[in-house]
Amino acid sequence: MKFTPWVLGALGWVAVLTTGCVTGGGGGTVSEIHLFGVPVALNLDSIPGPDGIGVRIYASAPGVARGVVIRSGVLQVLLFEGALDAGELKATAALKVWSLGAAALKPLAAETSLGVGYQLALRWEQAIPRTAVVTVVARYQRPGGEEFWSTPNTVSVAVK
Repeated sequence: MKFTPWVLGALGWVAVLTTGCVTGGGGGTVSEIHLFGVPVALNLDSIPGPDGIGVRIYASAPGVARGVVIRSGVLQVLLFEGALDAGELKATAALKVWSLGAAALKPLAAETSLGVGYQLALRWEQAIPRTAVVTVVARYQRPGGEEFWSTPNTVSVAVK
């Protein structure tokens, strides 16, 4: 069978579009978000006292046992004052929201034993918590608007 240059080029593009270009991490449509947090607030500057949080976030896809790369959509980390359970989050205004698109997440990706994850050190800047604990949760929004929430984490905060 003889292939013309046009057919070979088209087959090449099909191969590129149907395979992942990322080393490790697998692929797939994100269907769950998992947030692992440091249990205490962090000091991220030279001034004594906490001013942020540290989290690692993994995305899961159906049929993939390890964390996958987030290739589209928006990943948000939400900070709430007080200890809240999952049922209270959607009805409560967040104190701070950090939003990261796929392009901003790419340099933050790291391969671990759990797959590809995103390690974030997030400063709350002017949104200083006034409570002894805060609740942190991750939310992933697909391009079509569908949302997936992680289980909330409670973090101890000492006043600066």
